Amino acid sequence: MKWERIKNSLGAKFSTKPTLEEMRGILNLSFMHLPVHLRPYFLYLGMYPEDREIYTIDLVRFSFCEGFVCNLHGVDLEDVAKSYFDELINRSLIQPEEICYGDVVSCRVHNMMVDLIISKNKENNFISVAYNYEDMARLQSCEYKVHRLSLKSGVGGATSETLATSMSQVRSYARFGESKYIPHLSQFKYLRVLFFEFPDGWDMIVDLTAIGHLFLLRYLKVLARLADVALPTEIRGLVHLESLELSCRSVQSFPSDITRLANLFHLKLPYGAMLPEGIQNMKSIRTLHYTGMLKNSLEDIKGLSELTNLKELMLCTPYEQCLTVEHVNALVSSIQMLRDLKHLSLVCWGKLDDYGSRLNSLVDPPRLEVLNLATWELSRAPRWIGELCCLRVVSLHVLHMSSDEVRVLGDLPSLVDATIRVSELSQDKVVVGTGLFPVLEYFFFRSDEDVTAYLSFEAGAMPKLRTLNVAFGWQEWRGGTPFGMECLPCLQDIRVRLTLILPC
Repeated sequence: MKWERIKNSLGAKFSTKPTLEEMRGILNLSFMHLPVHLRPYFLYLGMYPEDREIYTIDLVRFSFCEGFVCNLHGVDLEDVAKSYFDELINRSLIQPEEICYGDVVSCRVHNMMVDLIISKNKENNFISVAYNYEDMARLQSCEYKVHRLSLKSGVGGATSETLATSMSQVRSYARFGESKYIPHLSQFKYLRVLFFEFPDGWDMIVDLTAIGHLFLLRYLKVLARLADVALPTEIRGLVHLESLELSCRSVQSFPSDITRLANLFHLKLPYGAMLPEGIQNMKSIRTLHYTGMLKNSLEDIKGLSELTNLKELMLCTPYEQCLTVEHVNALVSSIQMLRDLKHLSLVCWGKLDDYGSRLNSLVDPPRLEVLNLATWELSRAPRWIGELCCLRVVSLHVLHMSSDEVRVLGDLPSLVDATIRVSELSQDKVVVGTGLFPVLEYFFFRSDEDVTAYLSFEAGAMPKLRTLNVAFGWQEWRGGTPFGMECLPCLQDIRVRLTLILPC
C-alpha cells in the first residue's frame, strides 16, 4: 500500500517507462518516506559487498549492537530489530533470498538500491567504503571523521600510519575480499562492531590479541574456516561484549575468563574448542554453539542447567565419537531445566539403544520450536515430542516407526518441516491419516529400504504440503510410488534421491 501511495503521488510524469534519473528519484522518494528509526538500519546494508547474500541474524545483531534499535518496554531488542528487517522486506527495499520454516534467513539488495545506499551513506557520512590503498589514503585526508568502515577488496598497501588518525572514531569495522591485511586493532578505541570474513581456502592466523583493549566492543565475528584465530589470554575487560562468533579451524589459547562477561548473549565456539570452565556463571547467555562436549567434565555439562535464559543450544561431538551414559544423563538433566529453550540441536554420533530411555525421561521444554536429533539413532521417537505444541521443525533418526508414532507427530499444531529417517521399515504401511500434519509444508522421509511401499496418505492429510522428499536404496526399489499422493492438494515438488547401499 505504501508503494501504491508513492506511485500515485508521482502523477502522469512517470506513467511511461522512466529514465535512469527518474528511477533514482523514485528510489530517493522511497527512502525519504522511511520512518526515522528505519533509515540507519537500511543504510547499514552498505557495509556489505554488492550482490552479496546478507544473513538476517547478522544484520539484526549488528543493528542493536550499534544502538539503532528503539528500546520498547517489555520487548526483546532482537525481536524489535527483526521487525525492522521484516518492514524493509514488506516495503520491497530488500529481496528475500533464503526462506526457512517460514522465516527469511537471508536477503539481497538490488543494484539500484545499492546505488541509493552508497549515495546516502556518502551524503550523511554514515559508512565509508574502501576498495584499495588509494581509498584508504582518501579517508585519511577526509575532513570528516570515519564512523563506520567497510573494506571490500585488497588494501594490502595500507599501513598502521595510514590508519592512525582516521580510525580513532570508527564504531563498526568490517573487512571482505582478498586482502590479508589486518590493522592494529588498538587504534579502534570506540569500536562496537568488528567483523572479519576471509575466503574459505585461506590457511592463516587471524591475530586478534589486541581486542582486549576495545572496551566498548559489543560484537565480534570471524568467518575464516581454515584459519587459526589468536585471542588475548584475558578478555574480562570487554564488559559490553554481547556476541562472540568464531567460525574457524581453531582458537589459540581460548581465554578462560570469558565466563566473567556478564553481558555476553551469544557464543559460538569453533570445532573442538572446550566449553569454558564455569559456564554456569554466564547467566545472560541466550545462544550457545559448541562442538567439543566430550572434552568437558560432567560438572561443566551439568552447569548448562543454570543457563536459564538460554534459547538456542547446539551441541556436537566429533564425528563417530559417542557420548557415554554419564554424558547423556548429565545432558538430559540439564536440558530439562531450560524452560525458555526454543532451538535444540544435538549432533551426537552413534546409536542410543543402551540409553535412549534416558532421553525419553526428558521433561519437554514447553517453548521448543526446533528439534534436531538427526544423528542419534533412537529405538523410537521420544514420547514427549507429542507435548511440544510450539514445535515447527523436527529432524529424527529412529530404528522403527509405527502409524501411532506418525499420528503423535501429525497432531502437532505448529509443525511445518519434518525430516524422518527410519532404519528398519516394518511390513505394515505407515498411514498418514486424515487431518494429520495440518500446517506441514516440507516432508523428508528417508530409509535404506523402499519407502515408496511403506508410505500411504489418506484424503485430508497434509493439506498444505508443498514438498515431498524421499530417499532410499535404489537396490530396494520395486518400482512403486507412495499410495495416495493424489490426495495432497498443495503438492508442488516431489524429490526422489536414490542411494547406494554398500555391503557390510
